[in-house]
Amino acid sequence: MMKKQHQYSISIDHTQNADGSVPNDETFTFDFSSHDELFEIIEKLKSREDVGPEKAAPLALGIKLFGSVMLANKRDGLFVDLCPHFATFMKKLKQKKA
Repeated sequence: MMKKQHQYSISIDHTQNADGSVPNDETFTFDFSSHDELFEIIEKLKSREDVGPEKAAPLALGIKLFGSVMLANKRDGLFVDLCPHFATFMKKLKQKKA
């Protein structure tokens, strides 16, 4: 039996170029699933002094997206050396109190 997952959709809008000009309507949207409820994770990270409200969402989403790709390909040469370090980072992140 497959475990139910939370379903999410991410949309990225390119709102300004480096030179200050406004790009054409460039948007990228994709869907993904997670066993974690991401809004809860973001709220927890907001209260951490070493993360804070401004960095909470980018950090949570970055970890979840990267981590799921890495774990799905953990035996691939691209990720094999990184897996132990990622695991150590996640343990530290989860242990540290707000």
